[in-house]
Amino acid sequence: MAAGRPIVASAVGQIADVLADERTALLVPPEDPEALAQAILRLVDDACLRTRLGQAARLAAVERHTWRQNA
Repeated sequence: MAAGRPIVASAVGQIADVLADERTALLVPPEDPEALAQAILRLVDDACLRTRLGQAARLAAVERHTWRQNA
């Protein structure tokens, strides 16, 4: 997130508490390789989506994790 790169993640555990599907990442069902492949291909094919997700993820990381919060 902090690197500002688009994220594809499996929606397991607390991932959904950190990432928002279609806003800060593309979330796919666990153990679904087809959904994972489709999400990756969406990013490959859509530069605007890559940029939007990466920027939103970076912003979310910066807002959630300040030096003061992590000290």
